[in-house]
Amino acid sequence: MDLDNLTLPRLVADLKVAAKNCPRCEGTRETVFTARGRDNIVNCLECEPIHNALEHLEAALKLLQGL
Repeated sequence: MDLDNLTLPRLVADLKVAAKNCPRCEGTRETVFTARGRDNIVNCLECEPIHNALEHLEAALKLLQGL
C-alpha cells in the first residue's frame, strides 16, 4: 500500500490547518482541570467538529501506517 498517494494523509493535514486557522479561537485549545485531577480539552464551537473528525481520522491513519 502506497501511503503517499492516499487522500487520508492530505485530509488530516488540511483539517489540522483549518483547525489552526479558526477565526474564532485561532487554534488555541483551552484545557480545563476538573476536581478529580483530570483535564478536559475544550474547543470553540466553530472548530469542535473539525477536532472530532480529526480524532477518528488520525486513528485510522495510524492504523494504516502500522500495516
